[in-house]
Amino acid sequence: MISFRGVRKTYRLKGVRKVIVDDVTLDLPSDRNIAILGENGAGKSTLMRLIAGAELPDRGRILRHGIVSWPLGFSGGFNGDMTGMENAKFVARMYGEDTERVVAYVEEFSELGRSMSLPIKTYSSGMKARLVTCPPVDPSV
Repeated sequence: MISFRGVRKTYRLKGVRKVIVDDVTLDLPSDRNIAILGENGAGKSTLMRLIAGAELPDRGRILRHGIVSWPLGFSGGFNGDMTGMENAKFVARMYGEDTERVVAYVEEFSELGRSMSLPIKTYSSGMKARLVTCPPVDPSV
C-alpha cells in the first residue's frame, strides 16, 4: 500500500507558484490496479514521481509499504541515448531479473516493435509512455 498523508506539492513557474496537489490524504491499495487520468498539465507525471519517491512533497508524508517496482522506480532514470531494449535490460539487471525474459515482456506489452532498437530520445511522448507504463514482470511466469 502507498499512503499519502497531508501531501502538498508545488512548483514555481515563471515566478508564479503552481499548486499540483494540496493536502491530499489517500491510500492506494496494493491489491488493485489504479489508473491516473487527467488533462495535460493536471499533475499526472508529478503524482507518479511522488509515488516513486523521485520527488519529495513540499509538505506531508508518503508511506510506501513494500517495494515500488519499475517503471515507477526507474522510469525517470531511463537514459535517452540508450535504446528501449538497452534501458529494459538495464532495469532488469538492477532488479536481478532475467534480461531476455524482461525484454520479451516489455516488447510485447509496449508494442513498440522495431522502435525498441532506437534511442529513447527519438521516441514520441506516446512511445515513451508505452515503454515506461509497462507493468512489472510477474516473476512466477
